[in-house]
Amino acid sequence: MWIAPSGASSGTLVERIASARGIAPSELAKFLEPTWSDLRPLEELPGAREVGQRLAQAVREKKHIAIFGDYDADGMCASAILVHLIRAARPESPPTVYIPQRATDPYGLSMKALADLASRGVQVVVTVDCGITAIDEAAQARQLGIELLITDHHPMRSDGVLPDAAGIAHPSLGSTNSPLCGSAVAWKVGWAFACAWCQSEKVSPVFRTLLAETLALAAIATIADVVPLGGDAARENRTIVRLGAARIASSGLPGLRALAIEAGISQSDVVDAERISFGIAPIINACGRLGNPIDAVKLLGMSAVSSDAEAVDTADAAQRADTARRARVMAANFGLLNAARKKQEREIVDAAKGRIDEGLGHSRGACVLAAPNWKRGIVGIACARLSDLFNVPVVLLESDGEFAYGSARSVVGYSVLEGLHACKDLLDHYGGHAAAAGLMLRVERIDEFREKLSAHAASSRAGAGVPPLHIDAQLCADDLSVAVVESVAKLGPFGMGFPAPLFLVRDAVVTRAGGVFGAEADHLNFHVKLSGANSSDEVRCTWWRQAVHYRKIGVGMTVQLLVRAQVDRWKGPPRPAFTIMDMSDAPWSDS
Repeated sequence: MWIAPSGASSGTLVERIASARGIAPSELAKFLEPTWSDLRPLEELPGAREVGQRLAQAVREKKHIAIFGDYDADGMCASAILVHLIRAARPESPPTVYIPQRATDPYGLSMKALADLASRGVQVVVTVDCGITAIDEAAQARQLGIELLITDHHPMRSDGVLPDAAGIAHPSLGSTNSPLCGSAVAWKVGWAFACAWCQSEKVSPVFRTLLAETLALAAIATIADVVPLGGDAARENRTIVRLGAARIASSGLPGLRALAIEAGISQSDVVDAERISFGIAPIINACGRLGNPIDAVKLLGMSAVSSDAEAVDTADAAQRADTARRARVMAANFGLLNAARKKQEREIVDAAKGRIDEGLGHSRGACVLAAPNWKRGIVGIACARLSDLFNVPVVLLESDGEFAYGSARSVVGYSVLEGLHACKDLLDHYGGHAAAAGLMLRVERIDEFREKLSAHAASSRAGAGVPPLHIDAQLCADDLSVAVVESVAKLGPFGMGFPAPLFLVRDAVVTRAGGVFGAEADHLNFHVKLSGANSSDEVRCTWWRQAVHYRKIGVGMTVQLLVRAQVDRWKGPPRPAFTIMDMSDAPWSDS
């Protein structure tokens, strides 16, 4: 179902979109240009001050500090943020970093890891992007004489029990409950640490520089972890992405600059959420999926910023050049891992598509499939592809041996985490969010788990149907200029809860039928002309994974289109282009 625009029908395209999304004209200028003052005060993140102060005290007392992170982009970026800030205070003794191996270690803080860290003389462990449900592990940390500081954003236990830690920073502990990612929580704790270290709200130039540079890492993690970007509660996430992304292309962090180059981003490019989501984040995640996640932290933690302000200006050029060279080599290796990840993902998706009926439970509410050769580091992305294709929650598992390990991805309107809660008696371990989760269970329980999850999903989604498509504005011929289409980006970042604008194009005429393309010939393109446009003003349309409609589109037919608009810079001058989200050949009706 298409839901027509609810906002104003006049004004600039940006103004019409803003009106449809309930952004008042008086708020629009501030919405389009967030500033550093729009970041919420530290006091609004419960525990940030306390953890930052305890961390500063530990550094002053020269205690051995370890950062315990997660093996996804959020956890790796969060780890690197605290590495930069703690090292700035104590360059001679940077913190140890510990990140579990996705293929062999359980998710989150573990007793095995704490025992290992204690054996190395670690006295303080600060978690990033994990730890809020680590009740037993916190008790073990106390027994081992480790001071545990927790920074996390994942859901807390339903009974409200918290780990017995020396300090906890978590958005849900307060009334604001801002939906920050783990890296954003770590960044704000790092900000509190800098204030405590400098004994002033006005931190030193080196910390100011590092806080500005590392906000780019929080921006990447915000997009990669798919946290909300819409609504007042998520307004700070938008600010983090806008301010942080603006520093990526010309980052002063050599590792991040190398990753940007590997993702095809030049210093003059504008980096938005899409460039992060499809460019930088997959390269970082590939290291955690197929490589050693600690390598990603090493790359992201590379620094060209000295703790001595004068040394920044007099640093040896050869040393900086060597650091940049090493960073590029590491980033290129991550790029190779990402290419391998894409290949393996395609293989898993193809195999799972052929077994979809086997994977659907009797209630057909969810799909659960397993295979011994599906790497647990890859299945999550394949789950997302399959849930989009079949509109059901999908769980894919690597079932090699006694246990199966894997990932789950959900669909709009269903919390897969709630589904796993309902199946917890069958699971040995699980955790995550409403949209995505990880899990572990015994192989012999897979069939029972499939049926129970499928029944829960079917019951929860009963009557939900296909979600409607909300149109932001109608596009007309006057909107078809590069400048107008590019202006829409000012409303970004777009993502969870604040998708890219959806436009209605009425009575477009197909001028070229185009054809299918892609490695699997599953994509479709054609050209249209808008009503009122000059005869030569064609717009190229791309319809991803819809080649099945190829023979239904003929030259001269009139169609109604739901599209997302972008600027096409491929092979020629920049020009507006459409990505098709839906199409109808029926006459348009305003009713």
